[in-house]
Amino acid sequence: MSARGLITALRPRWTVSPIVAAGVMDVEHWLPRTMAGWVGIGCIVVAAPLLVALLLADLALARLAQQAQTLTDESLRVAHIGTDLRDTLSNLERNSRQYLALREPALGEVVSARISSAGDLLEQLERRPPSEALRQQALLVKTGLGEIKQIWQTQNGALEGIGDRLHTLLLQSDPIADMARASVDQQMRRFSDEMASTRRVIVFSALTLVPFAGLLAMGFSVAVTHPLRRMGRSIAELGHGRYDQAVSIGFPYEMQRLGERLDWLRRRLAMLDADKDRFLRHVSHELKTPLASLREGAALLHEGSLGRLTPQQTEVAQILIESSRELETLIGNLLTYSEWRRGDRQMDMAWFDAGDLIEEVLVMHRLPMAARRLSVELHVQSRRLFGQRVQLRIALDNLFTNAIKHAPEGSVVQICTEIRDGSCQLWVRDQGRGVPNDDKKRIFEPFVRGAEAEESSQRGAGVGLSIVHEVAEAHGGCALVEDAGPGARFCVRWPCPQP
Repeated sequence: MSARGLITALRPRWTVSPIVAAGVMDVEHWLPRTMAGWVGIGCIVVAAPLLVALLLADLALARLAQQAQTLTDESLRVAHIGTDLRDTLSNLERNSRQYLALREPALGEVVSARISSAGDLLEQLERRPPSEALRQQALLVKTGLGEIKQIWQTQNGALEGIGDRLHTLLLQSDPIADMARASVDQQMRRFSDEMASTRRVIVFSALTLVPFAGLLAMGFSVAVTHPLRRMGRSIAELGHGRYDQAVSIGFPYEMQRLGERLDWLRRRLAMLDADKDRFLRHVSHELKTPLASLREGAALLHEGSLGRLTPQQTEVAQILIESSRELETLIGNLLTYSEWRRGDRQMDMAWFDAGDLIEEVLVMHRLPMAARRLSVELHVQSRRLFGQRVQLRIALDNLFTNAIKHAPEGSVVQICTEIRDGSCQLWVRDQGRGVPNDDKKRIFEPFVRGAEAEESSQRGAGVGLSIVHEVAEAHGGCALVEDAGPGARFCVRWPCPQP
């Protein structure tokens, strides 16, 4: 549905402001008008969730990589600071003892330099403490180093005990390296947990966005193929001879042009169909007058009104009478079919006696049955049927005529009426060759004759069974043909109320 159609559909329920409507019109203006454009947009929209998933995964992995690099650098730096601090304090203790023993100024400068170096290391460790315990231990060592620095700078009497103080300070610095390693291990475990959490997020994103992309693909597939399905339904309507519904396809541009050509074809077929019906009506009515004269003349000859006939002449007159009657039936079928096509038949549904209906049809076909030595077997399981009696009589007449044409001489034709599962059924069975499977699909189409009728050159216009089909559809039912082994069984089935 286009944006304009969406506004029209929502108008009865909501009031759309002119500003919103103008905005929707602008959106509609920018929508693609071609199939290629819609396919391109569909590909972009479907690929967008997958690209988002890839982008999120890439960002998460980049963040983890940066965290891993930072953690590694910090861990190595803290470990190096702890090791350097221990070495510096150890050297400071040794140099201070040497200075106290030798009193050389060069050793004093070395001691001062090492005290400053140890202070710098402690300040670095204090700026990036991996844990609170390590920070407290570094603060304790820094305090002790500050006292030693004060004693060294004043050169008072406490200088003699500076070696012992440095040894104590060295022992206090020993846990720093161990704490640094423990802190590194703890951070690595935390990093592993974060990696597992990130992995779960990536998997969840994939499991969510991939089906979402599939739904988007399905939605765009439905939207893009909607014009094709609509055109398919329109073609099916044309194939079934229904030309009243206009063909209109709004988008895309290619399908819109095809829809316009298809609608032109619909109008053309409707015009040709109307011309055909008009031609059938005119020809049928024009043939009725000379046919009536021919039939009356043949009847007068057969009755001997114009003189006594020889046996050969009587037989010829009988042939003329039967042929004129058959021709009149064919013309009546053409007129009936034309009326069905125009929808002139009015439906007046009621219950009626099925036995009387069958008797009327049998009386009409008494002579053709006698000529072919056919007998009738009735199975009137339901005496009453529901429907339009005149129409069903026409349908039964055409079914029985078809059975007479295809039944072998001296065989039996079966007629059955019944009500089963809320449906009326009327079927006629012959013992002929049956209907090939290829013909079953189109035997009820107008002006279609079976293969057997073509081979035997049987007369007929091919509209009798199409009238049966029209009668069945007018009653909301169907007409079908089944193999009877031997022969075929033509059945009309339509719904009915409870008797």
